[in-house]
Amino acid sequence: MQGKVAVLGGSFDPVHSGHLHIANQILQQKAAETVLFVPSGHHHFKKNSIILPFEKRYALVEKAIKNNPQFAISDADQEGSGYTAHLMQKLKRRYPDVDFSFVIGSDNLKELHLWYDYPYLAKELHFLILPRPGYALLPEVISQLKATVLNIELCPVSATEIRQRIKNRESIKGMVPEELEQEIIQLYRETGI
Repeated sequence: MQGKVAVLGGSFDPVHSGHLHIANQILQQKAAETVLFVPSGHHHFKKNSIILPFEKRYALVEKAIKNNPQFAISDADQEGSGYTAHLMQKLKRRYPDVDFSFVIGSDNLKELHLWYDYPYLAKELHFLILPRPGYALLPEVISQLKATVLNIELCPVSATEIRQRIKNRESIKGMVPEELEQEIIQLYRETGI
C-alpha cells in the first residue's frame, strides 16, 4: 500500500452496496488512491449487537472487494481496542509511508470530542467527512480538524435493514453485492436472527 489511503472502518455486519458506493465515490472524487476496509473486532457503540463473528464479516468484505485493485482490506482492528486512535497508530506503524485519512459520517461530528484520545485525532488525523441527511456539518467542529467534506450522496442501505429483511424472509436484492446475496442470507439464517 502506498500514497493516499482512506480508511473505511465499521462492523460490516454485513458489507453492503452502501459501503461499496462510498468507497467508489471516494476514489472518483480523488480523495484517496486506495480505500482500506477495516472490519472492527470490537465496536464500542455496537458491542452487543454485532451478529456475525469477525472471520465471517472479514471474508464477506474480502469477496465483495476482490475485483477492485483500488480496494484493500486489513485485519488491524481484529484484536484491537475498538478505538480509532489505536487503530490509526497501528496502521501508521505498519505502513509508515502511507498518507492515511479516516472516513466518518457527519452524524459523528457532534460527539467527536468524546472519542478516545480526541487531541491525537484532531492533531494527527485527516478526516474525510460524509454528509448524512439530518446531521449538520458543524463548522465549529470541522474547523478544529484536518478535514475534507466529500460531496457524496449516500446510498440508503443499512445493515440493520438487511438483517431485518433476512429475518422476515424478504428480498435483499440490490442491497448487497449480487454474488454474495445467497451466502449472506445463509450466514444470517444460521445465526437464528
